[in-house]
Amino acid sequence: MEWTALVATLVGALIGVGSTLATDRARWRRETGERDRETLRTVSAQFLEALTEARDTISDASRSGHLPADERAELARAATLTHGVHAKQYQLELLAAPEVGRIARDASYRLLLYRDVVVAGHLRDDPECAEARRAFREARQSLMTAMRTALTRP
Repeated sequence: MEWTALVATLVGALIGVGSTLATDRARWRRETGERDRETLRTVSAQFLEALTEARDTISDASRSGHLPADERAELARAATLTHGVHAKQYQLELLAAPEVGRIARDASYRLLLYRDVVVAGHLRDDPECAEARRAFREARQSLMTAMRTALTRP
């Protein structure tokens, strides 16, 4: 057998193996990216759900003018713990880009400010309560925009 045929066969095999490895690597990266994006989507949705449920609980407490102030305050105080807002925020911060984490912290902080206004005894129609609710809504909207951007395929 001629040595050029042997070299040509060897080079062809190397090219074939190399292209297969490159293709497999690209597929693996794409699949890993999809899995990571799906995990981020799930954690993002869980955090938004926790924020919304806690906000609803706080809002219900602010509407309950028939309840004594201390019971309204206790309902509002328990909202973030009951719905796991902080635990889900930490999960999101571990997985998301730093900017999304910063905006998530701001949304949680705005929720706590809303809660504190209700704990202080303000009812839903009070200007302080309306302003805190508005600030939370804006922070949550900013968070959803940042999440959409983060979840967009590159």
